[in-house]
Amino acid sequence: MSAAPLTVIAIITAKEGQEAALRALQEKLVVETHKEDGCLRYELNQSLDDGRILIFVETWETEAKWRAHIDGAALANFAAAGGGDLIADKVIHRMAQVA
Repeated sequence: MSAAPLTVIAIITAKEGQEAALRALQEKLVVETHKEDGCLRYELNQSLDDGRILIFVETWETEAKWRAHIDGAALANFAAAGGGDLIADKVIHRMAQVA
């Protein structure tokens, strides 16, 4: 794992009719995640073309700190609240800045 900052783009598609419920849980996730060690940026965006698509733009100090987030309390709380049941599709892109 690299010690360089890690950018993550997470593209989440809500199940039909679950956009508002998913977004509410994701907004809580944003608040909780901002408190995590190594979180430099964690923002939620919603597509203007398809309201079912919600996109996280994240920057973490290191990949190790992002991996700690994956196993951390904020995502565990999201899962316990049923967030995963509201998701139709999820694509995660881990990226390194090149220019």
